[in-house]
Amino acid sequence: MNPTDIYQVKRDFFQFSQKLAQGLAKPDQKFIFDMVFGMVKSQSPLLSDIARALEEDTRLLYTVKRLSRRGADFDDFHRLHQNYLQTIQPHLQEDMLVIVDNSDITKPFGEQFEALARVHDGSRDGIEKGYMSANIAIASPRTKHPIPIYSHLFSAAEEYFDSTNVETYKGLNLVKHLFQEKPYTLVMDRGYDSNDMFTFMHKQDASFIVRLQDKRYLKYQNKRIKVPELALRRKGKIAFSSTIKGKNYALKVSHIPVELPCLPKVPLNMVVVYGYGQKPMKLLTNQSIKNKEDVLTIVKAYMTRWRIEENFRVQKQEYHLEKVRTLHLNSLRLIHCFVSYLIGHHSLLLEKETCYVKQVLHRAKATFSDQKIRLKLYRFIRGLAEILRFDSTGIQAYKRVEKRPRAHQLALAV
Repeated sequence: MNPTDIYQVKRDFFQFSQKLAQGLAKPDQKFIFDMVFGMVKSQSPLLSDIARALEEDTRLLYTVKRLSRRGADFDDFHRLHQNYLQTIQPHLQEDMLVIVDNSDITKPFGEQFEALARVHDGSRDGIEKGYMSANIAIASPRTKHPIPIYSHLFSAAEEYFDSTNVETYKGLNLVKHLFQEKPYTLVMDRGYDSNDMFTFMHKQDASFIVRLQDKRYLKYQNKRIKVPELALRRKGKIAFSSTIKGKNYALKVSHIPVELPCLPKVPLNMVVVYGYGQKPMKLLTNQSIKNKEDVLTIVKAYMTRWRIEENFRVQKQEYHLEKVRTLHLNSLRLIHCFVSYLIGHHSLLLEKETCYVKQVLHRAKATFSDQKIRLKLYRFIRGLAEILRFDSTGIQAYKRVEKRPRAHQLALAV
């Protein structure tokens, strides 16, 4: 392995860690660098694997205890997240898609984890012990890779827990503050089809695209009609082909002007999509539709929602997030944040496609060429781990030890 490649990777994540830790205490800055580098090298959330990746000249147990103690005591999440958002701020553009979805981390055999609760396991479609996470991400402008902007792990067993919607509202308020005056569009799945959510977004004056549930009622021509019945009145006049999760679909699309009973006199549109599944897909939006291009733009925007699913898959397959074993909820939250921050950093690097990025992708030694792959996030993460596999010195040389100035004693002048 070329030592230059190892140096470039270390330098990149040292600079990224410095941005994350800006304004924090010196011990926290070193802890963040240890965690970021260790997770990139080991592709693991286990503190023992992270400690091995650091290559420190001390007993492994001492390093694990230090990381565990620093993670449990860390409390400046606000400053840490603001530092991360500052790295994203220059890349925000007008009319970006903001994708909202919940995920889960299941611990079916866990007994001693703090605030362990019952959650819905999306991968197995059942109820398991674990934690929920509220996630909001944007898609990078050119490559459409997921860039997390809000990732919060929470539990219904916490003392001050209100509801899942309240956790989502916190993220939506952050999004509004982050974009300031720039327009954006919220894209959500069926789980967010609720009167409270629609009312909240209307008060925020936010543009949205939400997939509807079949039990939803809408007002059409002053009549209250169930969504599936209303959708069957349109057979799809606009032909449209799209690739969803690697499969090609021939779709037919129509739209209907409707209203929500909870938002009277607010003009909305229901977009009906045939060809994806046995039942037509129904999307509700407050965007105006004037022509065929507006309808297709809404459908394509919702298709981009699958990018946040890739974000969850990267968390669990590449960084093995569900294998985390730290017992403190504070440490779990911190590791979850680090994984999200790393994915965002990777996505921003892939957006630039520099020589450094191309070299990392090459080191992954993949079967197919880069031209055939749309989502290169998996390959990039494996390339980083492959380069750092040959590292044997760790990051101790990057940690600056500042010498304190000599103390000046007071002297009496005679």
